[in-house]
Amino acid sequence: MNEYEKMGLDWLQGKVVISSFQGLKFNAKQKEFINAKDRFNLISGGMASGKTLAYIVKFILFSQFFPGSKHLIGRKTKENAQDTFMKDFMDICPPELYEHQKGYGRIVFSNGSEAEFWGLDALQSGATTDIKKAEQKLKSHNFSFIWMDQLEESEEKVFNALNSRLRRRQCKHSAEEQEVHRNEKGNPVFELCKVCGRASFNQMNMTTNPANFWGYQFFKVNPSPFSHLVETSMMDNKDYLSEQFLQSELAKPKRYVQKYVYGEWSPDSLVESAVFAEDHIKEQGIHVRPPEREINGIKIYKEPGLFTYQVGVDPSDGSVDPCSIQVVCKETGELVASFSGYIPHELIAQKAVTMALMYAIKDKPLIVPESTGAGQALIEHLKTKYDNIYVRQVFNQREDTEVNKLGFSTNYASKKLLIEHMNELFENHFPKIYDRETVEEMKTFIYSDEVKKKGAGAQAGYHDDRLMALMLAFWDVKGKGYQAVQNLNNQIRKVNVYTIRKHKSSYE
Repeated sequence: MNEYEKMGLDWLQGKVVISSFQGLKFNAKQKEFINAKDRFNLISGGMASGKTLAYIVKFILFSQFFPGSKHLIGRKTKENAQDTFMKDFMDICPPELYEHQKGYGRIVFSNGSEAEFWGLDALQSGATTDIKKAEQKLKSHNFSFIWMDQLEESEEKVFNALNSRLRRRQCKHSAEEQEVHRNEKGNPVFELCKVCGRASFNQMNMTTNPANFWGYQFFKVNPSPFSHLVETSMMDNKDYLSEQFLQSELAKPKRYVQKYVYGEWSPDSLVESAVFAEDHIKEQGIHVRPPEREINGIKIYKEPGLFTYQVGVDPSDGSVDPCSIQVVCKETGELVASFSGYIPHELIAQKAVTMALMYAIKDKPLIVPESTGAGQALIEHLKTKYDNIYVRQVFNQREDTEVNKLGFSTNYASKKLLIEHMNELFENHFPKIYDRETVEEMKTFIYSDEVKKKGAGAQAGYHDDRLMALMLAFWDVKGKGYQAVQNLNNQIRKVNVYTIRKHKSSYE
């Protein structure tokens, strides 16, 4: 047993506390993260808070404490994981300890430990067949340790998939020959083999920027008993920063200082690319209330009256995301009914018609379904059951004419119109959203370069189905200050993208 391995065993048994490495001394928050022994460890903080240094040092130590250990280093893409990690790693790790095999995407240590770089986006985006291939590849591995930089980029299902592969033992002796050591919570921390004396220990270590994603619930609001959260700020690391830099950062706007200097993590820590203004979200939060009643999954917030209503339907993919149906009152701006669930397209159509007919006291509500992708299957079912479906006009360049198509087709241009129209209504304080989940989706709806999100969509780990259905339900609803929306309609007509016209009451 070499010096590093003995130190690792002493560290596991609480005989040693790591406070420095290669001349680097750690601040209190870095020390807490490095010495945490829980299965899931997350360090959250703003800029220049020292979280990356703690993350890299802990990785180096674990590679040496546990010879022959297998590590996964993950980030959005494999190239991003490797390039970002190696830049800091090479500045800290003694060169005699490792070899970087860039072409293979791995680090090989002299003691037999190995680390592979993985692109985690392959497990959560792209074609279903590609995701399944990535999942199958993961199933062929067992890891000792997993390292995830910027956890906010990964969905919870990726985190769960990786956790299922975090189970590699350091020795080949049976479970009966292992002595289990537990922490003060009673949770198992590591095993010590009675035969060879080697310690087996598995852990996932992660970093995040303060953002609204699933990790906020898992690590802070309702923390897992196997988790440990360290929240750090620039001020924790101020001894290593110049006074000029600190003062320039503290002089920036309040929201920036809260998030990036002090590293505050709360539901209001919206990402910089948030689509909806914080004031609009807070205003809608005031309207939130329980439904008056619920029937077959339909939440009724306002009973039907002598008003005109409109129904928005986002079918999504029943195997990945729930569908959502929202009903709004065109005169009052109220969200009067809502449904969300994992059901097939035929039942989505049936549910949408049921909700439309519930509110058909004055006249038949217009149903505005999303027609892109899975929406086509929904429309095929819908048009056999209902005759007041939204119709768009599409310009056919070859025939130099316009043809009628059912449903709202979402692309970059039309999604931008949906968002701008909704923001116009918010500016005029017209919508009143009573559904809590819909308001929550506003907080995590961001502008994005991801192709599948068409310019904007839910942050990783969240959904936007209710919000999309809401925007469809409000589409072309005038409310107050409608002139701006009319101008937008005229603009899009000029470029021959899906033009807006008066609704028809049936499909021909």
